[in-house]
Amino acid sequence: MPMNASFVPEENLLDLSFRGNLDLTVTNAVCGIVPQLQDRLKTCIMDLTQVDRVFDSGIALLRMLSGDLHRVGATVVVLGDHPEVCSRMPLIQGDASYPSRRHLAAAAAAV
Repeated sequence: MPMNASFVPEENLLDLSFRGNLDLTVTNAVCGIVPQLQDRLKTCIMDLTQVDRVFDSGIALLRMLSGDLHRVGATVVVLGDHPEVCSRMPLIQGDASYPSRRHLAAAAAAV
């Protein structure tokens, strides 16, 4: 499963976009992100709108990542409407007052 990660320093925003199957294939990439940015992170957008299939291992990976982000004080916003993700993960965790304008527009367009 491919994952694209980008950090927007002006907004202290980490943008993670996942495609394909949500499973353990991105474990190494995901596990190294938070320690590198923990002092600067305020918001993380996890874009799951292009995920085809969701596996339990992928949900566990997202929960682990979300917990790491929450511990450093970052707000986590999950974009996507896959039923397995929606039923097992909160879509917004933390203080949702800081997501970027472009991600708010994307979230509104997805509804």
